[in-house]
Amino acid sequence: MPYCPTCNQQFTDVSECPNCKTKLVDELPFQTRRSDDGTTWVEIASTANSDEAQLIQGFLEAEDIDAQIEHAETSMFPTTFGKLGDVRVFVPVEDEKRALELMKQREREWENLEDDDDTLVTDEGVAEVDENAEPE
Repeated sequence: MPYCPTCNQQFTDVSECPNCKTKLVDELPFQTRRSDDGTTWVEIASTANSDEAQLIQGFLEAEDIDAQIEHAETSMFPTTFGKLGDVRVFVPVEDEKRALELMKQREREWENLEDDDDTLVTDEGVAEVDENAEPE
């Protein structure tokens, strides 16, 4: 059954929410938000730090999927405990399914790599390294 990510209501036999005209999704995401231009953004990942979130954002943008990061960090007292919170990655609702599929594919490829120190992985896959090449 499709759901409206804005109203959080379930509908049948429609592809758009009759209340707010938002495109319906198959499952309610963890979190959604709506931008000023009317785009509905869906959370697809949550990480413990900004670096990992930026890697995910860069990967998605390399696949022509717009991605935004939201920082939900808070400082704890005393400060020796550091920061507590997470960093969320959002994509437009119409790109949610493709983004999740790409991330699952990337995870499967990562898990299937032989575990060695000599393998260099890029967004295009495993890179060939010429050890005899002259530096540029």
